[in-house]
Amino acid sequence: MKTLLMIFRRLKKNKTAMMLGVSGMVAGLVCVLFIFFWIVDEIQYNRYNDKLDRIFVVHAFLEGGTEKVPFRGCPPAVAPSLASEYPEVIRTARFLPPYMEFLLQYEDKKYLEKTAFADFSLFDIMTLPFKYGNRGEENVENKIVLTETAARKYFGEENPVGRVMKFNNNDNMIVVGVIKDIPKNSSISFSALMPLEKTRIFFQRDDFLFTWYNNAFTTFGLLRSPDDFEKVASSITNRIQKELPESTNFLRAYKWKDKYLIEDNNIRNVRIFILIAFLVLLTATLNFINLNTARSVNQIKESGLRKTLGATRWSLIRLIYTDIAVVCLLAFIISIFLAFAGLPLFISFIGRPIDPMFVFSWEPLLAIVAIYFFTVFLAGSYPAFYLSGFRPAITMKSGFRSVKAKGWFRNAMVVAIFIVSLLLLSGTFIISKQTDYLQNMDLGYDRSQLIYVYLNGKLKNRHQAFKQEINRNTNVESSTVISHLPFSIGNNGEGWKWDGKDPSFKPLVTDWQGDTDLLKTFGIELKEGTFFRNNDQKGVVINETFANMIGWNQFEGKNIEAYGTTLPILGVIKDIHFNTLSEDIKPLAIQAIGDQMSTNFIVVKTNRYHIHATLNYIEEVARKFEPDIPLTYGFFEEEIEKMLASERNLRKLVSVFSGFSVIVFVLGLLGVIMFMAEQRTKEIGIRKCIGEPVFSIVTRLIKPFLISGGIAFSIAVPLSWWTMNRWLQNFAFRIDLTISIFLSAGILILIIALMTVALQSWRAATQNPVDALRDE
Repeated sequence: MKTLLMIFRRLKKNKTAMMLGVSGMVAGLVCVLFIFFWIVDEIQYNRYNDKLDRIFVVHAFLEGGTEKVPFRGCPPAVAPSLASEYPEVIRTARFLPPYMEFLLQYEDKKYLEKTAFADFSLFDIMTLPFKYGNRGEENVENKIVLTETAARKYFGEENPVGRVMKFNNNDNMIVVGVIKDIPKNSSISFSALMPLEKTRIFFQRDDFLFTWYNNAFTTFGLLRSPDDFEKVASSITNRIQKELPESTNFLRAYKWKDKYLIEDNNIRNVRIFILIAFLVLLTATLNFINLNTARSVNQIKESGLRKTLGATRWSLIRLIYTDIAVVCLLAFIISIFLAFAGLPLFISFIGRPIDPMFVFSWEPLLAIVAIYFFTVFLAGSYPAFYLSGFRPAITMKSGFRSVKAKGWFRNAMVVAIFIVSLLLLSGTFIISKQTDYLQNMDLGYDRSQLIYVYLNGKLKNRHQAFKQEINRNTNVESSTVISHLPFSIGNNGEGWKWDGKDPSFKPLVTDWQGDTDLLKTFGIELKEGTFFRNNDQKGVVINETFANMIGWNQFEGKNIEAYGTTLPILGVIKDIHFNTLSEDIKPLAIQAIGDQMSTNFIVVKTNRYHIHATLNYIEEVARKFEPDIPLTYGFFEEEIEKMLASERNLRKLVSVFSGFSVIVFVLGLLGVIMFMAEQRTKEIGIRKCIGEPVFSIVTRLIKPFLISGGIAFSIAVPLSWWTMNRWLQNFAFRIDLTISIFLSAGILILIIALMTVALQSWRAATQNPVDALRDE
């Protein structure tokens, strides 16, 4: 207790230094805690599964083209072969994600739901607990499982097991179970789940679930033991070739716990934010050390006096660390309170739900305790191990100034604070510029004013009549019926041949279908030849990437073979971006819209005025053709925003954390300049007495910071360039790193530093010289 009272008395004598030190530490720790909350949420993905260590996924990849092409799934025949050929695998399940919404109806309540299809052995693999009912009887196709939220829309709080729902206005489905809502941080999601056997009816093929091609099926497996994974993963690579020797489709397995972080490459952002957290914590700690040195002379004299009275160096180190630990504990308590209080605002800003209750499990709590002890050790290292080492005789001398004599340490800390701030600010600028570049780059088509409409129910059968009615509206410039939206074209294959092609070269070509108005509606440029004149015309139009891959000088009038069918090449279009913005453009082949399976969307290009009136008109027309299914539509601009969601969230997060870094930076500079002014109080007074102008004195105080800033800039630029260049390698289309980006960050940091230092220097230089020259 005496020690604590003595610590608080000492802190009370240095109120300004303590307030700046604690404020800087709190700002840094709040930033670190926000990063910690975000990282904990990231690493919790899929951790709700009780059997996580035993779950694995099999997916396919093609190696017939110029590069390896991975798929999310693999052929449907893989799952039963795994179950029968590997005793280590006790369950398998195929899963088709909810690529689209289907209409579910109970009495007068009907909604479009995200419906997935799966083998119901999925419930043996994944932790999907039932609130009501169970998976139902085996080999029953007309059963359905709902999530708790979906069931509540139709049945309220009643148990719906045994009730009959209408599916897509056609089939009667029996509700056999209701599962608890799937956690937000899950890599699988759906509102309703139906047996996979139901898909055979949709595609009208009895062998749909037993082929060794079609990589659409996410395939899960459950191992007897986690140790069996390597044996299974190492032996399945060429399993497809046993059935199809000529296939270039190979298999690969990975652990489900690695899905989100490793397979989806979200680990890159986690690593970035771990680095940011370390840098911000380092900045806050250096700031704290800097402010501690402001009262170092008194500490040294006190330490010398204690040594004279018999104190050991170890007891002094323990006393200093106790002092630091109390202050850091105070800062931690305040920062934890502020972080939890500000978490709703942080969640609202980044647009992503974060459950803070994860923090109260033992692993995150242990990490917070580790951060605390690391902070205490780092913050107390300089005063404890350096300032306690002076001999008593030296410390008791009049005018002793150890810290002044060791200005290199203070300057090194200032340079370090500059470096961290420059790294974060330049990183923010680069991420922001890359995101803006992707958002505004030329996609090869005009995405503005494009609306897409799902062709559900009777709209699919009567799409041409629906399109004609839409085109009657004066606000509609054009419309086209297509098979897939350009950001989700999932139809592709290797079955293309042409004269001069190497038989071993089997590139993956994406197949797209559209009607005669596709180019007009999208604004796609035709580089050579013509487009389809009618929807029954036989032929193909290819993109520039496919044309360059073929290598001919001229294409119009030549033929190409697709899956055994010879097709004339009608023309070549300018490359358009599809499916992703972060990868190179892949070969694309467009054919005329075919059967009803291909008529999935109609894209409408409106004028820039009266968009809401146009949507209302489209809805009215749709109700005339299909009164039973609600119209589903969307905007191309919004879809592009979704594709860039990860980069935009990263920009927001880095911006927030850079803001915290600048706050710590300013507080640190305030502490340093206050310390320098205290050390040079008499010098400033003497200079004023002999007539030196205030501006000259201020310049003297600012000069060291300009030098420190220059040194920091020369160190921070190559570090930032190396780090951000590695991040940019994830994008096929990216900005160039120019010196102007780093100069902008450096100038902004320098302006902030100069404003902070100049204000405090002016106050020191304008004090009464009589006070400065007074005997201590």
